[in-house]
Amino acid sequence: MINKLAFEEACRRVVTGGRLVKGIGTMGEGTVHAVLKNYYEPFLDSQERNIGGYVADIVGEEGIIEIQTGNFSRLKKKLPAFLGAARVTVVYPVYTKKRIVTLDSTTYEIKSRRTSPLKGSPYDIFAELFSISEFLTNKMLSIRIVMLECDEYRISPESLGKRKNRYGRLSVCDRVPTALVDEILISCPDDWAILIPCLFEKDHTSAELAAAAHISPDTARTALAALYRGGILERTGKKGNAYTYSLVTAR
Repeated sequence: MINKLAFEEACRRVVTGGRLVKGIGTMGEGTVHAVLKNYYEPFLDSQERNIGGYVADIVGEEGIIEIQTGNFSRLKKKLPAFLGAARVTVVYPVYTKKRIVTLDSTTYEIKSRRTSPLKGSPYDIFAELFSISEFLTNKMLSIRIVMLECDEYRISPESLGKRKNRYGRLSVCDRVPTALVDEILISCPDDWAILIPCLFEKDHTSAELAAAAHISPDTARTALAALYRGGILERTGKKGNAYTYSLVTAR
């Protein structure tokens, strides 16, 4: 159950003190990562702990929590060590609403604000799951998808020590969360039914998932392919040219 007051407090702890300006041009921890780390574990002694030769974001009463704001391939080496030590929850933020904030390259003052027409979806996680597919049926692994609203700060790439983009595009220098919208917790294979409405139906296709979940056919194909690769679904045949899938019941 989400705690919006605790989330707001985590935002205050992280964002105050000019964190954004100080962090521009560095490869340090992003604001979203820092806020989520402080939201799930406000006690600093439980943060950044060494487990099996790797640094875990949080080690506490609920086990290990790893906040992954991007490429899941970074988790592949860590997970064997972490899963052998405790229950692991991977936290993945999705931005359901973004406000684009453009900064001046010299003063870092705000030049403009606009709402992005692009909206993230919990289904975005399926493209990332391929990197850790071998762990998806591990009973010690949970995945928490966190839906956020955020301000996305952009600045000229030269200000970040990068080459100028030939298309004149700005670079993202940070994202600052502004609201916690919802969470989806996947703690066992059957929980994927939250996102896969036809999970328990036999011989369903990606087209049937797309219709049931109101998502694009490409997104549905990615979702089923990720769960198939992870051993949560199995292919049972074809309907026309489309593969059919069913939940693997014997594990």
